[in-house]
Amino acid sequence: MPRLYPLAVILLILTAVPNTATAGVGVGAKPIEGAEMLLDGSREMLDQKWKYWEGPGFKSAMPIKWKIVDDPVDGGTAVMTDDPAAAGGRFGAADIVTKKEYRDFRLHIELLIMNPGGNSGVYLQNRHEIQVLDGDNTPHGMAAIINETESPYYAYNGRGSWNSYDVVFRAARFKDGQRSEKARVTMYLNGQKVHTNFDINQVWGGPNSGIDGGNDDGKGITDTPGGIKLQCEGHDVRYRNTWIKELNLAMPETDFAEPLALESQISKSEKVEHLFNGKDLSGWKGDESRWSVVNGMIRGANDDKVESSTYLFTANKYRNFRMLFEVKQTMSDKHSTMHSAVAALGEQFTDAGDNKFGFKGPLLMFCHDWGIWDAHRRNRVVPGGPGNEVEKKGEWNQIEILVIGDRIRFAANGKEIFDFTDKAEMLQACAIGLQLHSNAQAQEYHFRSLLLTEKPADQLITVRP
Repeated sequence: MPRLYPLAVILLILTAVPNTATAGVGVGAKPIEGAEMLLDGSREMLDQKWKYWEGPGFKSAMPIKWKIVDDPVDGGTAVMTDDPAAAGGRFGAADIVTKKEYRDFRLHIELLIMNPGGNSGVYLQNRHEIQVLDGDNTPHGMAAIINETESPYYAYNGRGSWNSYDVVFRAARFKDGQRSEKARVTMYLNGQKVHTNFDINQVWGGPNSGIDGGNDDGKGITDTPGGIKLQCEGHDVRYRNTWIKELNLAMPETDFAEPLALESQISKSEKVEHLFNGKDLSGWKGDESRWSVVNGMIRGANDDKVESSTYLFTANKYRNFRMLFEVKQTMSDKHSTMHSAVAALGEQFTDAGDNKFGFKGPLLMFCHDWGIWDAHRRNRVVPGGPGNEVEKKGEWNQIEILVIGDRIRFAANGKEIFDFTDKAEMLQACAIGLQLHSNAQAQEYHFRSLLLTEKPADQLITVRP
């Protein structure tokens, strides 16, 4: 028999995590209503809102020696974790912490690692570390709740790119001086949910790691608030666009759902359709031996020979649309570098090898080769342009496709790759497909954050001036 709850309890649960749907998650997310900026890339804000954490390993001295440096991706400035006192990776020598302390909160922070093995850390309440470590996919690695969860390395944008952590944190609760409920956290990495309502057991790393690190080997959590701490390990790690909103979470619930930050750039006149639910292939059709869902991403892959290119098609047909998504190609000695593509404006048909998921028409190509290939008709009709120059090989690439009438525009990682007007008779409404190319070698592609709008405004939204 289902358990029944009083109406008051139901309402309390529903309002446990405030609705912040105007914020968005992911790189570029703007502060929600009532949030406070903590880092905007300026020296003024760094000095105003932060101080050194003077733990047992502290070696530096005020004022803060962290540098204000250029943002190598978007221009402007960022804060870099470079302090002479931490040279050589001295743990706890020059960490900074907010002057204000917090209990429950919603946090957004953006970080960029410049070099292989770059290391820092984001500490919730100056206790619980969310790791920042390039090249490590273990429980001590990138975006892991350190030593307690696996690293969601699959969602990492890689070195030289901005990454974002979006967090709702609920502090531990106490009764009669004893911890009665563990700290709990939900987190998105680059707009992808990677930790949900996870209970944190202890403080790891000893006394140098933060508040309570020296209490009973980190298990002696106390009922005191703490600041947001950023770790200095002598590496070039940069931070920007960091904001926080204090919450009061009566119930032990931290799960939250917000749209991707990129959606805020889409005109309100365009209705956004999420093509992928992050769980299964509902709304898609294709060869299930080639297409699957792994870690909240669509995976297209083969180990044996693919006789003819096969596609994962949307259930619906589209003619005028804007499509946004991220794609990553697996690069290794055993994997082919063959490109993938979005199939659109043509027709599904049965290809060689009795492949009922074949396609005839425009292929909008990306990764290794770029441009338009008119499959089974005219072959190449648009060259690759600057595609190879902007491609992030083996990392996540942001793609935007804009089709209005006979004009097809394509952008990758903020740069327009081509702008092509075709003959009207060559284009028609059809399902949109993701391509796994014919190949005798192994291939693997991952897709995430697939958005689509119809009747789009006449402008690419991801292209930077």
